[in-house]
Amino acid sequence: MIIEEDALNVRARSELDAHEVVGWVEDAQALYLFSGPRLKWPLTAEQLQDMLLTTERLTASVVVSRTGDLVAHFDLTIDGVMARLGRVIVKPELRGRGLASRIVDLAVTQAQRLGAEIVRLNVITTNEPAIRTYRRAGFDVLAGASSRADVTVMERQTERREL
Repeated sequence: MIIEEDALNVRARSELDAHEVVGWVEDAQALYLFSGPRLKWPLTAEQLQDMLLTTERLTASVVVSRTGDLVAHFDLTIDGVMARLGRVIVKPELRGRGLASRIVDLAVTQAQRLGAEIVRLNVITTNEPAIRTYRRAGFDVLAGASSRADVTVMERQTERREL
């Protein structure tokens, strides 16, 4: 599948989407990198959907191509001017093409549209590909921000446009 530069759109995750995303997480280690200890192996669509019920302002989003194909997933939790980005994943057969950076940029844009001025995320410290992606997207490490040795906290400002 070829993804055109301007062909990506963000929309709310549906139950059917959750079933597809679950298939992208191939084992317990991949699940840990995807969600930390919050979700349990084997991952189910119900676990993803239940998160929508437990978090007040969570927007679970998927990214689709112009053809309607599901290509990626992310969650945003909005709390005032702070957004938390999590559970970013790209469809396995599309990995390694630079798509993750575009997905993170779309997530930041979505956070800004929802009123966030800062986007923060937790990433498993050993997940070097994700850390590189977040750095490319303008995130900086917040040293000492996590009480867990296995978690790195990163943050970036959204670009606020003057009207």
